[in-house]
Amino acid sequence: MHSNLFLRTMSALVLAPLVLGSIWFGKMVYEGYSIPLYPILLASFGVGLAWEWSIMLDKKLSGSTMVMALFAALVAFLTEGNPLFALWLSLLGMTIVYWKTNGRMGYSLGTLYICLPILSLGYIYYINDTISREIVLWLFFVVWATDIGGYVVGKTLKGPKLAPKISAKKTWSGLIGAILFAVGVAYLFALYLDAYNYIAPESGVTFKQLTLVLTVSAGILAVVAQAGDFFESAIKRSLNLKDSSNLIPGHGGLFDRVDGLLFASVVTALIIYFFNRGGVFF
Repeated sequence: MHSNLFLRTMSALVLAPLVLGSIWFGKMVYEGYSIPLYPILLASFGVGLAWEWSIMLDKKLSGSTMVMALFAALVAFLTEGNPLFALWLSLLGMTIVYWKTNGRMGYSLGTLYICLPILSLGYIYYINDTISREIVLWLFFVVWATDIGGYVVGKTLKGPKLAPKISAKKTWSGLIGAILFAVGVAYLFALYLDAYNYIAPESGVTFKQLTLVLTVSAGILAVVAQAGDFFESAIKRSLNLKDSSNLIPGHGGLFDRVDGLLFASVVTALIIYFFNRGGVFF
């Protein structure tokens, strides 16, 4: 138990700065060359998830793995210029994978399962120059808080299982803890945005309104992230797997770490897209 906790902590200490640094800087200029850190981060996610998906389904890599990884990387790099085109790329990738695997829905739908969150994270990041980077950070922090709150409170209080046929460890107390942690982190993030004047006074948005939007959204996304966790757990159970891989020491696989983020990112992008059409956000 202590060894596993040590591995989890060490992995988090290595990976978290890489993720946060890529989000914060976005692009880094080195000796006159622009290094697209954020697209590289998303492309790395996509390639890693494509690899894991193939290992989970067939325990081997194939030509379809390469196609999934290629389209995930293309979506990561092309969303900034044209998110609609990136969506079409995702659908095209799904179609090609369906054809290459002779109609295996597991592979073709897996392509969308990977590409749509990457598209969503790119869409959120590039929609606004002033605050969209912070929204991505808020999203990551909310999902991480959901995982931590669910784990800590669920382990401490235990109680009735949430869905024992899908996940034997998830409890109702863990879900409540996940929501509370997510809301708490969102409130702290609202304080940060207000302190550094990310919300312009001329926008008419008050701190109370900002806090309400971020905390309520965080509570909803905590439930969505838990649904993403259950979805991946159901897939692993159907494949008789404990972890999606052993890629990350102490954590299991990449899917095991980002399962909640996959769902939460798509929901966040959809909310922003539909509300932004009326100029509500930006």
